[in-house]
Amino acid sequence: MKQLYAFFENLRVGILSKDDDGVYSFTYDKAWRNYPDAFPISLSMPLEHERFGNKLTLAYFENLLPEGEVRKNLEAAHKVSGVFELLAAFGRDCAGGIILAAQPDYTVPSAPAKFVPIKLPDVYEAIEDHRSVAEVISENAPGYLSIAGAQDKFPAIYQDGNLFLPTNGHPTTHIVKVPIWRMGVKESVYNEQYCMELARAVSLNVPRCEVIDGRHPLFIIERYDRQLNKDGSVRRIHQQDFCQALGYTSDEKYEAKHGPSFKQCYDLLLQHVPAIQRLGSIERLLDWLCFNMIIGNNDSHSKNLSLLLLPGNKYHPAPLYDLVATSIYPKLDRRFAFNIGGRDEFSKIGSNQIELFEKQLGIKSGAFKRRLQGMIERITKVHQTLANNFHQRFPQSKIANRIADLIDDRINSLRFQKAVG
Repeated sequence: MKQLYAFFENLRVGILSKDDDGVYSFTYDKAWRNYPDAFPISLSMPLEHERFGNKLTLAYFENLLPEGEVRKNLEAAHKVSGVFELLAAFGRDCAGGIILAAQPDYTVPSAPAKFVPIKLPDVYEAIEDHRSVAEVISENAPGYLSIAGAQDKFPAIYQDGNLFLPTNGHPTTHIVKVPIWRMGVKESVYNEQYCMELARAVSLNVPRCEVIDGRHPLFIIERYDRQLNKDGSVRRIHQQDFCQALGYTSDEKYEAKHGPSFKQCYDLLLQHVPAIQRLGSIERLLDWLCFNMIIGNNDSHSKNLSLLLLPGNKYHPAPLYDLVATSIYPKLDRRFAFNIGGRDEFSKIGSNQIELFEKQLGIKSGAFKRRLQGMIERITKVHQTLANNFHQRFPQSKIANRIADLIDDRINSLRFQKAVG
């Protein structure tokens, strides 16, 4: 039996176990369950139940790790294999507030963190060699790795235009994404920056982000699961993505692969967001869906939605992230991440599908159609001007104007299919 210990700040939450047959389980500590401010690490793992089996345990802990080629590269570089060994090696700065350690009495370091500079030439060389940048980071500072997801990225501290890694398991404050060089994808950094700026311009809640220009552009985004205190220290805020909250592993994140439906995401907010914030949270979720449909973000799956745990153990939707116009790239999957009224092909989503979708959600007839129409009007007012300004700031990039043209095409398609007026 192998074990890792889960901590929140200096309190032990429970034990992650892997038995000799490779079966995972998680058990809450009795002291944690009796703690007045205790919370479940996932809504799919309530405190009322002391122990959880393989499926739900992996749904939470596996979703903390990178996916696909990034995970394989890390495993090969560090001669580790599987969820348990990766978490043992890199579990000190995952998404959210939980720390994983081999010691049953782990203590969060209280001494000020020392910063190790990240050398951008090393990052650029890794990009050019088609080597995972997460490998480079994990070699320089053990315990830090790429944040969960399929894209190559790494956590860091970003100050005055420079990148650092803290020592001794101190939390990072930013996430750095490098350009994607596969499947015909070009200008991924500028694509995401433009889409995030467009989202902010139409009043969606997104974290602060920017591009570091250099030999290769880097996308820098502020972590919303970290809080900067007045004394300069950084506090971890617990979060869970919707796959974790609903009990799905990362390979089930798409509805087409038997993952969560949009209805399940919708119901998750209805059930767990405080009543005073519920309507606003639902409206923001619907706006997120509309925005992704219009910009052509087919990768807008359930792992791209998260809940933050705020004071008083209340849940609130996290800021939005991973907003990318994937439809601009012909070789990427053309299917939308969610099924809209029985269809996931954008060109086949019309008035009948919108009406059925409204019935599936249990909302008033015409409510989603009006929401979609409203998002179209907001985007139409700003997207082209924003794209022109973006090109002036980044003249080497042409992607913003290409996305603006794509948006116009998609709006025309929605009108032709009578999905909107």
